[in-house]
Amino acid sequence: MSELDEDDTQWTDEARESFRTAAANLVEAVRQHSAALLELTGADADAEAIAEAGEQLEAAATAYADTQFEFTGTVPPLGLDEEDDYSYDDGLYYEDDVDPEDLEDSLGDAEEDVEESDEPAAKLTVLHRVDFVVTDELAVIQAGKEAYHDAWDGEDADDEEEALDVADLSEALQQIQQAGGIEALADTPGLASAGATTWVLEATDLLDEREPDEWPDSPFATGEDVQQRLLHRLDEVAS
Repeated sequence: MSELDEDDTQWTDEARESFRTAAANLVEAVRQHSAALLELTGADADAEAIAEAGEQLEAAATAYADTQFEFTGTVPPLGLDEEDDYSYDDGLYYEDDVDPEDLEDSLGDAEEDVEESDEPAAKLTVLHRVDFVVTDELAVIQAGKEAYHDAWDGEDADDEEEALDVADLSEALQQIQQAGGIEALADTPGLASAGATTWVLEATDLLDEREPDEWPDSPFATGEDVQQRLLHRLDEVAS
């Protein structure tokens, strides 16, 4: 916010009206922002819509803070006042009486201490579930045969003979996954998405802390009577 000659606008009718208008605009921006977010489904494509809605709300909140300052000489508790005792640089802030170079040296020492530590900063468990409906089993099996053909490229096997091994849904899914990764299932003919959810949890232990034959029977087993903290969740609803 810019410096203000209080005799120019503070407590004037013009400043009062500007503040009234900005307040109404902020209320409307909050309404539009919440309505836009409530319409989202969680798909990756929604990130742009979230950013756009946030920019509009930020602009309205900034205008509200500016007009309040012009009207009263004070600022709202919205964290939008630039005339504070902090300077921002790449996400870091420091008080004006602190030498930035000294702060950088201090942060550098702290980072070295973290790097030299044997303990990890955090442990995470990511659980991703994707559901599909098999709308055409024969089409999925055909896709599995084609994935097998593409993998072998007709060089090391008799395609006509070997392709007969891809005879059921299980084998077809295996070939599709091996050829294009698990994400290839989303583009497989005969499969329709039925929603997905991804959970990022604070891990209680890691798989490689035990031998593979000691890993849990279910990949989604989080331990007996252990409550893991949910750090992030993304739900994707099939359109």
